[in-house]
Amino acid sequence: MPTVWDDAQLAAEAQKALEEFVDRRLAEPGGKYLAHVRARRGAIVRLFKALAGVDPSNPDPDIVRTVLLDAELFDALRYVTGPPVSEDDLGVLVTRRVEGIGKTDLKDKPGLPVEVLKLICKLADPFRFPWIAAGRAPSRGEIRTAIETTMTMHATQALQTERRGHGKVVEQRLETRLTELGFVKVAGQRKKKGKVVAVAPPNLPTYPAKGKITQPSHHPTYPHFYGECVVYGRKVDLFIALKTGRMIALEAKDSSSALNSTKRLLNDTAAKAKHYTAEAGKNIISVALLSGVFKVADLRTAQSAGLYLVWAHDIDGFIEWIKSQT
Repeated sequence: MPTVWDDAQLAAEAQKALEEFVDRRLAEPGGKYLAHVRARRGAIVRLFKALAGVDPSNPDPDIVRTVLLDAELFDALRYVTGPPVSEDDLGVLVTRRVEGIGKTDLKDKPGLPVEVLKLICKLADPFRFPWIAAGRAPSRGEIRTAIETTMTMHATQALQTERRGHGKVVEQRLETRLTELGFVKVAGQRKKKGKVVAVAPPNLPTYPAKGKITQPSHHPTYPHFYGECVVYGRKVDLFIALKTGRMIALEAKDSSSALNSTKRLLNDTAAKAKHYTAEAGKNIISVALLSGVFKVADLRTAQSAGLYLVWAHDIDGFIEWIKSQT
């Protein structure tokens, strides 16, 4: 089985993960944040140019549709409101339907793009875009201020979203290492509107539509692994077949605080370890691939629940353990 850490080892490894987290965050202001600011500035400038001369009370539907179908411009437009509105919220607010707005709706319903723009104008931030409510043309100073404040607001949110996706980055690093080791990722069947739209090559095993693993016959065979799927009712990020016949049910967990670690590690992943033991005995090895900030007490409790802990800063060690499973 993978390493079971004693308290001293848990404290040491948790500190290494914390140090990596701190270094990652301290590098953001001069790197990732500036990159996001430049990208968001370009988007809001493009938006102003695209809508220059457009009458908010009677806009040209074709111009507005072009803006809404451009992902970058649509994102910038959502940040005109105060506070910014999500794409899902905007769809519900405009249509008053759970389904919201799709690209087909924007193309097929001539009046819908106009409704979206009018709602954006109604919700426009009065401090960043005072000219919209006043129904007048903006001054050059107002445009400059709106660009600067909106680009930093949008960049901040984009960076926060990227932070939340760090666990996926770590997961992809492990996938790369598995591929280098000779493993093959299997693309399972997918259904869209009742039709299978993607199936793994015929010489590889497949898992059921929607990635639902409910019996041993659905398991991958060595040296294959699945991406995100639902194993006996619980979602995992990777489901990896070992040469021994056992399976690794792995989730990548990135935590930004000790409080967050309790939720991500104990209330989620450790609970799944108990579930898999009940469903499949010792055939499924539950693993958490960890990065960020974790309390040692939470790590200890997670291990006692049957969860094995692997550190993002020590993927090499995990790969060596996988290689040892013969």
